[in-house]
Amino acid sequence: MNLRYAVIIALFTTSQLVYSEEITTLDDYTITARPIGLQSIEHIAQPITVLRGDDLAEKQSTTIGETLSNIPGVSTNRFSPLASRPVIRGLGGSRVQILENGIGSQDVSTISVDHAVTIESIHAEQVEIFRGPSTLLYGSEASGGLVNVVTNRIPEYVPESFNANIYSSFNTNSVEKLFSIKAEGGHDKMAFHLDGTNRDAKNYSAKQGQIFNSFYDSKNINLGTSFVDDWGFIGISFGRFDSTHGVPLNPDDQSELPFIDTEQNRTTLSGQVNEPFTGIKAINLQLGYSDYQHTEFEDAATPGTVFNNEQLDGRIEFQHEKIGPFSGVIGTQFGYRDVSAVGDEAFLPKTNTETIAVFILEETDITDALHFEIGGRFEHQQNKPDNAADVSNDLYSISSGIHWHFIENTALGLNISRSQRGAAAEELFANGPHIATGTFELGQAGLDVETANSIDLSLAREHGLLQWNLSLFANYIEDFIFLQGLDRNNDGLVDEVDETGAAAGEFRLVQFQQDNAVFYGFEIAANLNLYTGDYGQLNLNLLGDYVRAERVNGDNLPRISPAKIGSGLDYTYNNFTAGLDFTTFLAQNDNGALETDTGGYSILNLNSRYNITVNEQTLSIFAKATNLLDEDGRLHTSFIKDRAPIMGRAVMVGFQASF
Repeated sequence: MNLRYAVIIALFTTSQLVYSEEITTLDDYTITARPIGLQSIEHIAQPITVLRGDDLAEKQSTTIGETLSNIPGVSTNRFSPLASRPVIRGLGGSRVQILENGIGSQDVSTISVDHAVTIESIHAEQVEIFRGPSTLLYGSEASGGLVNVVTNRIPEYVPESFNANIYSSFNTNSVEKLFSIKAEGGHDKMAFHLDGTNRDAKNYSAKQGQIFNSFYDSKNINLGTSFVDDWGFIGISFGRFDSTHGVPLNPDDQSELPFIDTEQNRTTLSGQVNEPFTGIKAINLQLGYSDYQHTEFEDAATPGTVFNNEQLDGRIEFQHEKIGPFSGVIGTQFGYRDVSAVGDEAFLPKTNTETIAVFILEETDITDALHFEIGGRFEHQQNKPDNAADVSNDLYSISSGIHWHFIENTALGLNISRSQRGAAAEELFANGPHIATGTFELGQAGLDVETANSIDLSLAREHGLLQWNLSLFANYIEDFIFLQGLDRNNDGLVDEVDETGAAAGEFRLVQFQQDNAVFYGFEIAANLNLYTGDYGQLNLNLLGDYVRAERVNGDNLPRISPAKIGSGLDYTYNNFTAGLDFTTFLAQNDNGALETDTGGYSILNLNSRYNITVNEQTLSIFAKATNLLDEDGRLHTSFIKDRAPIMGRAVMVGFQASF
C-alpha cells in the first residue's frame, strides 16, 4: 500500500465532525497488567486498547489471536483454527507476550506457529492490548507488544452472593459445539471461582471447499480460591488444559493426518498486602508454575516429536509512598524454563533458560493537565542448551512518556523507549527439520542482543458524540533477528534439503540472521453517535491501520500484516443490540524474499443479541454471521496461506444464562 494513500485514509477518518452535545464519557478503565497504583488508562501515554463487556463478547472467537484480529494495529498469524497468536504492528512470536492475569501462558506457542496458546478466550472478562514495547514490566518477550487476558480466577474480593454463568453456541461451518460454565461465590472471608469449557469442531470450509485436517477439540477446567481481609488477599488457582488439533499441511494428500495432542497443568499464586509498613502502600505477589507437554502425531497411530516445557514465573511489586513529586512501583521478576523436543521434529535441543530482573516505574502530575512517567529495567538472561555453550545477555530498557490534556477532553500522548531482547532459544540453537513450516532451521549461538528504539505519538478525543484516537509510531530495531533462506550452491534459489540437512529433499534451508530494520505506521479508531432517542441509539465505528517494515538495505521483511480499513454500525434498543461490520484487508505486495503477493479481500459480519431479565437473572440469545460475502481471504502473516484460507460463510447461534 502506498504510504500517501494510508495518510489520506488516516486524515479522512480523523476529520472532526460537528456535534451539538456531549452524551458519552471515557470510562475509568483499570489496566490490571499495570502495577498497583498506576492502572488508570487516563494517564497512560502508550497506546492501549481494552476490550470488555459487549464489545468483547462480539469479538470473542476460538483463540486470542482470532479475537483480536480486527483491532487496529493487531492481526493474527493463524496456522489452524486452534493455533493462532496475535501479531502487533508486524511483530509476533517471541516478541509479543500473552499473559493470563499477569503471568505468561507458559506454553511453547512462540517456538512454532502450529502450537496452540493454552489460554481459553471465552472466559476472558477483559483483554488488554499494549502496542509497542512493554519490556519495562514484563521483559524481553514483550518487546513488540503485550496481551493480558483477565479471568478473575483468583478472586480479590468476596462476592455478595453466589452467581453462575452458562454459555453455549453452535457454528454451522465447522460444526463447532461449545459449552462453558463459570461460577463464583464465597462466605465471610473466603471466595472461590470455578470455570470449565469444552470445544469440539470438525474440518471447516472455505469458499473453495473443505480444509482437510483442520478439526480441533479442547477442554479446560480451572478452580481458584482466596482469603480476603482488610489487609489484602492471598489466593491460589489450579488449571488443566487439554486439546487435540489437526495441522492442515497438505489438504490434497488424504493420507497425511498430522495432529497435536496438548496437555498443561498450571498453578498460580497471587496476593496483595496493603500498607505493610511505613513508606509502602502495597505489595503485590504473583507466582505461576506449569507442566506442559504436547505430542505431534504423524498419523492416528504414529507419535512423532514430543515437546516438554516446565516453567516457573514470578514477580513482586512494591508500591511506595510519594517521594517528592513521584509515586511509583519498584519490582523484581524472575523465571525458570526447561524446554525440550524429542523425536522426528526435534529441531530444538533441551534448553534451560533463567531470567532475573529489576524494574522501576515512576509517575507524577506536572500540572492538572500534564502527566509524566519514566521507568527502567535491567534483566539478566541465561540460556543453557545441553549440546552447546551457554549464552547469557544483560538487557537494559528505559521508557518515558507524557499524557497532556492540552484541550478539554482532548489528549496528546508521547512515549519514547529503548528496549532490548535477547535471542530466543529457537533462534540460538535450532538445528533440524520443521515440518509445520516446511523448513530446515538453523540457529546462531552468536546472535547479538536486539535493541528497539521506539517512539509513539497519539492524539485522542475522549468525550462527546465523536470519540477518536490516532497513533503514529516508528521503531528502529538494531540487530533485528529474522529467518533468511540460504543459497549455498549459488544457483539463485534457496537450497532444499532432507531431514538430515545434508542431502537434497523437501525442506527449504533457512537460518536466523540479523540486520537493522525499520517499522513505522499508524492506527486509527473513531466512534460517532448518529442517533440517540426514543428508538434507541445508533453509532458509527471506523478503524484503520498500516505498518511498513524493511531492512536498512531496502529489502522487505517477510509476513508483515497488510493494511486494513473498516467501518461498522452498532444499534441498541432496550434489550436488543445488533452490529454490522465491514472490513477490507488490502493486498500485500511489499514482500520478503521468496514471498508471493497476497490479494486483498473484504469481510462482512453481522451480530445480534437479545437479553431477557427476570429477578436479576438474565438470558441472552445471540446470533453471529461471519464472512457473509463468502470471500476467499488469505492471511499474509500465515506460513500456509495458500493451504488454509479464512473460514467461509458461517452462522453461529447460542445463548448465555446468568443467575
